[in-house]
Amino acid sequence: MRKAFFDGTHRTRRPGETWAALRPLLAVYGITRVADVTGLDDLGIPVTMAVRPLARTLSVAQGKGATLDAARVSGALEAIEAWHGERAVPAAVERAPAAALRLPYPVAALETHPGSLLTPRTVLDWITARSALDGTTVPVPAACVRLGRQTHDRWRLHLPSASTNGLASGNTTAEAVVHALYEVIERDAVSDLTGPAPEGRPQRIDPGSVSDPHCASLIERVRQAGAWLELWHLPSRFGVPVMAAYLWREDQAALLVSGSGAHLDPHIALSRAVTEAAQSRLTAITGSREDVHPATYRDGGHQGPADAADPGADWGQIAARYAAGFDTHEREAGHLAARIASVTGAAPLVVDLTHGPYETGVFSVVKVVAPHLRYDSRHVIPRPRQERTSARPSQETAT
Repeated sequence: MRKAFFDGTHRTRRPGETWAALRPLLAVYGITRVADVTGLDDLGIPVTMAVRPLARTLSVAQGKGATLDAARVSGALEAIEAWHGERAVPAAVERAPAAALRLPYPVAALETHPGSLLTPRTVLDWITARSALDGTTVPVPAACVRLGRQTHDRWRLHLPSASTNGLASGNTTAEAVVHALYEVIERDAVSDLTGPAPEGRPQRIDPGSVSDPHCASLIERVRQAGAWLELWHLPSRFGVPVMAAYLWREDQAALLVSGSGAHLDPHIALSRAVTEAAQSRLTAITGSREDVHPATYRDGGHQGPADAADPGADWGQIAARYAAGFDTHEREAGHLAARIASVTGAAPLVVDLTHGPYETGVFSVVKVVAPHLRYDSRHVIPRPRQERTSARPSQETAT
């Protein structure tokens, strides 16, 4: 299916059409409210929160977008994705150690908790995934997909870990897979900022050089609100543009919020980074998330980050390095999967969570499991070259 919407993202349906189809289904997934919280801040970048009181994970999800309809869809689908991760994971087809299976990846290359004792001899429950490259079936541990905490009557050792990294939705399955692949690529690049050997040097961007109308409008909204904004182009071993944005304002002096985004079109990657930073700021303002650190709300004793000595690199030169152009999500997903496989030696794996009784025909939810990709479960985006900052807030947060 060809793409039909290109304002800050690529979708096969316009956000208003998707929202009209989603709205009657919200109660099915325990969503009691999708609230427009944009007006609680004065940046003017649309942000919503979707409330799901009976969640087995976080009970509030956030959404952002170029328009209110896009933000509504984003928030609702974020909550719907988590619901599927909690309740729609396929049944296990086998219980065995990895050594007894013919896996195209080492089990130790999966996402695990720090200090995990996972080995090829660990007995795990396995579900069926499909290769994002050629569609062949591949076993993956159910523990890499299932989210949430619930009571049960048998002891389980959670060695592989599950997170929302690679959990994504879309109007179609291919659209969902594309968004999931971008997320694992983005998180890999962000996690590299804390590693000992980054793939290259991050490059700070001059916000004034951004001429793309959509991104320039977002930057101007932040500037008009008197907020401090810093933009970065991050290195990625997959050759996909990854951008980060850092946002600070004196009314939340203890908080330096951040956002990141990845997309073959660098303008969309930048848009995602800026809107996610605005979403992170409103997450703290609403106070509705269980995982916001208390230090976020401390008063006094904080100064804003120091400005850099130079304006930064020209956005036009950065954007010109990349050539983007896929008219369908199917082709885009194949391209991204091939890039990941060529670098890591293992194809990303897709678990369909809108299968059988969970299929609606309105949206699709998938979980992409990507062996060998890095992920910092804290989802903190360290500010590059922080040693040049004379004073900075004590918390850096992304949601």
